[in-house]
Parts: sequence; structure tokens; C-alpha cells
Amino acid sequence: MTASTEGMILVPGGPFLMGSDEFDLEGPPHTVSLPSFWIDRFPVTCEGYLAFVRGTGHPAPPDWPDGKPAEGRLDHPVERVSWHDAFTYAAWAGKRLPTEAEWEKAARGTDGRRWPWGTEFDESRCIVWDHAMALGVTTVPVTSHPSGASPYGVEQLGGNVEEWVADQLLPYAGSRHVSASAAGGLRVVRGGSWFYTQEHTRCAYRRGLLPDFTGWSQAGGPGFRCAQDAA
Repeated sequence: MTASTEGMILVPGGPFLMGSDEFDLEGPPHTVSLPSFWIDRFPVTCEGYLAFVRGTGHPAPPDWPDGKPAEGRLDHPVERVSWHDAFTYAAWAGKRLPTEAEWEKAARGTDGRRWPWGTEFDESRCIVWDHAMALGVTTVPVTSHPSGASPYGVEQLGGNVEEWVADQLLPYAGSRHVSASAAGGLRVVRGGSWFYTQEHTRCAYRRGLLPDFTGWSQAGGPGFRCAQDAA
């Protein structure tokens, strides 16, 4: 498929503050400079992923009855896809997965904010566990929380579905963190989801999953969005 920047947002190049001092795996805070890049405004939807499945014969997510999303979920983010599924979709779309640094810059901008919308958590701007349980929902349409957009206008970077990025989970340079999980082999997911609490929706929060993990055995699973070089 020929790549297009329709539905994407241009994040300008330059430095930003990455990481935090809240947890060892997130630290130390450090400055990263990136070139400009494009990133999807929204996570890939079930409708978009269905076109990929039908166009390529790629297996559908394990929770899709009859190989298609449940009724009324076309505009929800696709979930329960592996890192390999996300990587393959991005290549089919003529794009790629964002790097971890690109994802974090798209989420927090250059002022070091904790959440995409600011420094204080606001449950009205995203869908997380307690909110989802109160409403009796899991995922919600990707356009549901425009007030939760990042400084660049990128939406749904906190909650709804966790998002795969390109990188392996490794400690940052200068980190004190040592663990088997951060020794390579796991791929990073970002942003939290309806299945997790607000802590996971912080811009600096990071964790890793095996690249073939879909979450099928659990209540929720990862989704993703795509990126492109700007030049």
C-alpha cells in the first residue's frame, strides 16, 4: 500500500524531556532530540485493521467472531494484537511503528507534562479501569475524548488501549534499574488502557511484553498506531 499522511499529525523536530524520576525503569529524565515525524492522530481502529485482514489474509484478532469485529466496534481501537501483527500492519500501510521516543514526544510535548493534557490526572479526558467499570464498557471509540489530546493534537495516548512501539524494553542510559524483564526480548507498550489504572496513562510510563503477546487470555490486550518519517 502507498503511504499517506492523511489522518496523521506532524510532530516538529527538536529536543524534549523523556522519562521521569518516579520509577527506576523510567529514569533518569534525559533530553532527546528527534527529527520531525508523522504519527497517527488515533490508534488503528477495528475498521482499519479489518481492511488489512481482508486485503492480506492476515489472521484476525482472536476475539473477533467470524473474523470481524463485534457489532458496533468498527470505530474502536483494535486490541489483542501482537507486536508482530502491528509491525506487519504498519509495513502493509507503508508506515512503521513509532519509536518509544517518538511516542513519548507526541504524548507530552516539550514541557515534561505527566499526562498528554497536563500535569493533573483528569478522568474525563480518557478511559481507564475505574471509569470503564463505572460505565460498563471496555474500549470506546477513538474519537471519544478529544479533550485528552496531546499538545500536538494526537489523541488517545492515555487509556483505551496500550500501544506497541518499535523498541525493545531496555533501561535508559544511566538508569539504576536491573531486572530480567528489561534485559532485552520484550517490546515496549505505552499509554495504559481501559484495563489499567491512571498510573499507566502517564506519558513516561513504560512496560514490556513478549512480542507474540495478544492478551487473549486476559480481559484486554495491546493496540497500536503508526508513524512515518517526515522526509
